Amino acid sequence: MSVEENLSAQIEKLNITNGNSTNTCSKRTGLVYDDRMTKHVNIWDKNHSEVPERISRPYKKHIEYGLLERCYQIPSRSATEEELMTFHSSAHINKMKSTKDMKSRELFQLGEEYDSIYMSEVQNAVAIVRPPGHHADVDFAMGYCYFNNVAIAAKIAQRKWGMNRILIVDWDIHHGNGTQSLFESDPSVLYFSIHEYHHGKFYPSSTIANHDVVGTGKGQGFNVNVPWNKFHMGDADYLAVFQHVLLPIAHEFDPDIVLVSAGFDSARGDPKGLCDVSPEGYCQLTNMLMGLAGGKVVVILEGGYNLTSVEESMCSCTSTLLGDPCPRLDGNQVPCKSAMESIRDVVNSHKPFWKALEFVNIVIPVEDDKTHDCTSGKKENENTSDLEDNGDANQSHEKHPDKLHS
Repeated sequence: MSVEENLSAQIEKLNITNGNSTNTCSKRTGLVYDDRMTKHVNIWDKNHSEVPERISRPYKKHIEYGLLERCYQIPSRSATEEELMTFHSSAHINKMKSTKDMKSRELFQLGEEYDSIYMSEVQNAVAIVRPPGHHADVDFAMGYCYFNNVAIAAKIAQRKWGMNRILIVDWDIHHGNGTQSLFESDPSVLYFSIHEYHHGKFYPSSTIANHDVVGTGKGQGFNVNVPWNKFHMGDADYLAVFQHVLLPIAHEFDPDIVLVSAGFDSARGDPKGLCDVSPEGYCQLTNMLMGLAGGKVVVILEGGYNLTSVEESMCSCTSTLLGDPCPRLDGNQVPCKSAMESIRDVVNSHKPFWKALEFVNIVIPVEDDKTHDCTSGKKENENTSDLEDNGDANQSHEKHPDKLHS
């Protein structure tokens, strides 16, 4: 029963029927926000990164830009224990319920009318919610994450609404280890994560985030990790991943719905991610995803710790979902050498599983003045809060999830 959980359940319901809706609502995009989610605070650290303003500011910016009035606002409610148990163990749920400060982090997220007409009234949706969820595993909390919103949303979409194939796109700068753990052997869910890796030293500091971790058993090929090994990856690098890897695989997979773990710590200006994706870049990425699943796309906030970057990036995604044209990208849009090396490795790891990649050959560019330098700015060997010693990779983070990073 957590804020994130509720959110994910509602999201699934937001729209996402299989195209036979009466669609009496004139607004194509649903929006989930509940001010009660700002009650989740860190009572020990006033300077903690995961703050209520991470959702209140994007919400206010949606009002300022005239986006909110164009959206269908979906009421929220608490997730049920049954919904949480689609992913989490009863032991984990009980532990969260018994936490002494639980009342200050109450879980309010999904729609009050869970089984209502809302399911057939919007084409796509955006969820401005917190805390994030993609690190949370079946039986432990981790990295600011207590319950795994998106994983629960995917499970409910399948069980209650007949969504047979789910695509989860995770562009949070950290690997979604919790989401991967649930679906790694499940061929009905394609999990696609683009994240900083730095040869296993970037949080959560584990080799399970590398390109050669492709899933297990029947799920082989349905777990796609794109690991960045340099800082400052930008629009060109992310677009190259979509064009060369994600879209070919996704079209072959043919999902019924796309759930986006939208962490904006990959955005320009974020102090943890040190990447360079612009608001216009997120427009382009969202627009590309709208070509899948008949446009059934749900964008769910995960991480992101520069408040200006989060609010501008989230508004860009909403604007795109509403059908506004994407602005042109500025500057050089040639991916850097390190990005193309990562893409090559991913393609080679997944060629055995996807016909769409059979004839994809990645040419590694020679970096010159026409290629952006993804090593510029902060040096890779400079210490950051999320570039950690790999020796911590296997430690349990259950007791102090707020000390880590989503």
